[in-house]
Formats: sequence, C-alpha cells, structure tokens
Amino acid sequence: MSFATADYRVTLGGKPILKGLAVEATQGRTLALLGANGAGKSTFMKGLCGLTKAQGSATIDGIDLLSATPVVRAQLIGYVAQDLAHLDVRLSTYELLLLAQQGSSRGWATGKDAQRKASEMLELLGLQRFAERQPGELSGGERQMISLALALVRSPRLLLLDEPTSALDLANQLQILEAVSTYTRQQNIVTLAIFHDMNLASRYADDTLMLHHGHVHCSGPTRTTLTPENLAQVYGVDCRALSVDEGTYTAIYPVSVLESMRGQAITTA
Repeated sequence: MSFATADYRVTLGGKPILKGLAVEATQGRTLALLGANGAGKSTFMKGLCGLTKAQGSATIDGIDLLSATPVVRAQLIGYVAQDLAHLDVRLSTYELLLLAQQGSSRGWATGKDAQRKASEMLELLGLQRFAERQPGELSGGERQMISLALALVRSPRLLLLDEPTSALDLANQLQILEAVSTYTRQQNIVTLAIFHDMNLASRYADDTLMLHHGHVHCSGPTRTTLTPENLAQVYGVDCRALSVDEGTYTAIYPVSVLESMRGQAITTA
C-alpha cells in the first residue's frame, strides 16, 4: 500500500468538513472520489496539497504529507485543480513545462532531459500544436489539458485530479482519461480523481471511494461499489445500472430524485 490516510480531518470556519477519514489507495491504480456537493471531495485534495490545513496523517511512500515541507509536497504531488488561474502567464506551454521541472532550483538551466520530458508530455496528451502558444490564449478545455501536462511532467508519486474533464468535449475526455490511466499503470503511481460523471468513473477508475457528509460511506473496487443502492444513499437519486462489455463496466443512468432529497439546498466543498 503506497497511499493511506488515518484520522484525516479538516475543519473550515469552525465546521468539521472531513471527519476522521481512513483511506487507502494502491500503486498503479486510479481511485475515484465520489460524493454529492459538499461531501468534502475537493477539500480532501486541498488538504493533501497544503492549500487547506488538515490534521491526522496522510502518507505516500512512507512520507507524511501533512508535516512535509512545501518543496517535498511539490516533488511528490501533481495537482490539477478546477481553478486554472495559475496559467494566466506570459510563457508558452513548452516554457511552462520546462519551468515545472525546476522544482526548488533557481534559474532556467534546462538540460536535454527536461526538454525531452516536455516534448514527450506534449505528445502523450496530443498538445504539440500548443507548444509555442500561451495558455491564456486557449479555451478552458485546452487549458485543462495543459494543467494536466504540467502535473505529470514532474513525475509525481501521487496525482490529484479535481474534475479533470469538466471543460472537455467527449473525445478529449476519453483521450485524457485513457492517457492518465495508462500513465498511472506504467509509472506505478497513485491517482485520485474526482468525478461527477458516474460512467467515466466506471470506465476509468479501478477503485471508488464515496464520501457522505464528511465520512467514508463505502470504498472498494468500482465494479462492486458503484451500485444503485450506494448511489441512492449518497446522492439521493434513484438510478439503474446496466452491465456493459460482459460485465467489465457498469453503465449508470439516473431515473429520479428520491422524495427525501427534493428541495434540499445545493452546497459545495
């Protein structure tokens, strides 16, 4: 086991958001984080990155992220956030990929290895045509793919994706998630990804963790966790599940909001 949390807690404005989570994820596998708005999915990731104060423990390869320095966290974690404001800079995509590999060093002494990795990442994600363009000139979906490239080019041990396909069209969703899945297996890293699309989670996540009111509702292999019963309890929605490709995947489609959920306020966390 390469990633684990124990008694992982986050409190914001005096309100407990995450309440003693025990989470485990395996190298070479993608773990989907699911849950209704306000369940704490994004907060979970921000705590790992140091963007939000978290308590308890969270370890990757035996290193406690919560007590690690920002430099060590940056070396271990690749984070793709929903907010892409960090890409509003006057540098080309290729220059950003070189800069991302500098870590804590100063200057622009980029060698052939850094240039090779930058070029390979552009090719992996099909971004060669954007190499000389500034991300600020591109669409939201294109910027989202560049943000992923910047996370991967540093060879992280833990990859955090907060709704990585929210701005992408269907073809790019499949391309990016296939690339992430392959990279995760080949590099033997741990990937945690927040999904709102259950069918994408079913297709690309090996395992699934469902959060409900700041607690772990259930976790395990996606095929056995992504069930109508769990979806009803976590999302308050009546769903149907269909076996696809001889049981390899489960197709989920919603039928109706459960009566107990009607009229409830929308929250985010």
